[in-house]
Amino acid sequence: MKPEDISDAMAHIGDDLLEEADAVRGSGGVRRNHWKGWAALAACAGVVLFGAVRWGGGPAGPVTTPEAETAAPAAETTAPVETAQTTAAPVPTVDGLPMLTIELGEMGMGFEGYMAYDISELVSGNPWTEEAGLTTLPVYANPLELDEYGQPVEDRAAMEAALEEVAGRLGLEGAEIEETDWGALTIQGEGLTLDVSSTLPVTLEFEPTRALPEKYDFGHHASYEAMEAAGEYLMETYDTLLNMEKPALSLWGGDYNIYREQGYQIEVYEGAGDLTDQLVGYHFRRVVFYPDEEGRLWMIRFYLSDLSQKLGDYPIITAEEAEKLLGEGHYITSVPYELSGLEYVEKVELVYRNGTLEGCWMPYYRFYVRLPEMAEGDGLRTFGAYYVPAVEGRFLTNLPVWDGSFDT
Repeated sequence: MKPEDISDAMAHIGDDLLEEADAVRGSGGVRRNHWKGWAALAACAGVVLFGAVRWGGGPAGPVTTPEAETAAPAAETTAPVETAQTTAAPVPTVDGLPMLTIELGEMGMGFEGYMAYDISELVSGNPWTEEAGLTTLPVYANPLELDEYGQPVEDRAAMEAALEEVAGRLGLEGAEIEETDWGALTIQGEGLTLDVSSTLPVTLEFEPTRALPEKYDFGHHASYEAMEAAGEYLMETYDTLLNMEKPALSLWGGDYNIYREQGYQIEVYEGAGDLTDQLVGYHFRRVVFYPDEEGRLWMIRFYLSDLSQKLGDYPIITAEEAEKLLGEGHYITSVPYELSGLEYVEKVELVYRNGTLEGCWMPYYRFYVRLPEMAEGDGLRTFGAYYVPAVEGRFLTNLPVWDGSFDT
């Protein structure tokens, strides 16, 4: 497949597929392609699946973390817990918290990789730092019910509630909700369309698209400084629409495409509260702005995740402890190469894997690892993403060990 064919195909990917890819925060929705090679199409379609997590249920396997080997055994009990994805069967618990099981799904084509000449070029607005000193973080059950094919089951009441919330911010209270041929719900306004699918992010699309003042560059390949200025303008202009107590600007990206062009995405998240609140806002309460090919405002997407099914605040390990587990092979990845050594680790951040297909939404350490197998002659490097669960091992029924195969 030629590069121009990829670009054309990307233009025809549906919003529902873009939503799934966007949720990983290592792949791009309408944002630029962050997945290596032509297999970006598969990843944007949400078929690169790995590291799904369920909680409770099923047999508990041995925990192989250093913590489990040295810590005093905790009393294990069972408690009935119910979510949209489970029955009310007893769930194994430790210290009152449901056990979590990491299940590896099949990996499709492509992998999560980022191209840059130096790791410092890859940026985000993630408020976490290695000096943060967090000891616990919340874990949430994914409220979406999945069908036998692993796709979200339509919850019309939840879809209508999400749509009406954003419609109210636009002054469209009581507007007629229609259903599209493909199952989405939509509201038509003057020069705009609101819609929501079964995966629940609400999309606002402008027709015609809206130009920013001439002094702002909102193009796909605008510089960091230009996108930062555009982001500040959009935050101020759409402050009411954001409906946030303390909006925080996040520029995400900095990696290159095959034409050596950099790109960034403008996001705004709820930055109120302490660091834990900010991390939750960064991953679950965010708004993303998308330009069209002319650098005009085309679309705004609202991520308003349902966090009502909180499983609890789980103790977490440090980044240093996670890196040790990484070196021992306790990680999940879509990268088709075994870790060459810890000396190739160049960056770490604490993230939530909160895609619609995850059994529950829990924190991970994402390590950016330079792949020596993919170094290019002009100095462009590829950094693969390797994930280590941040939750302490005693709360996991298993801890995956990468077996050297691409299809785990």
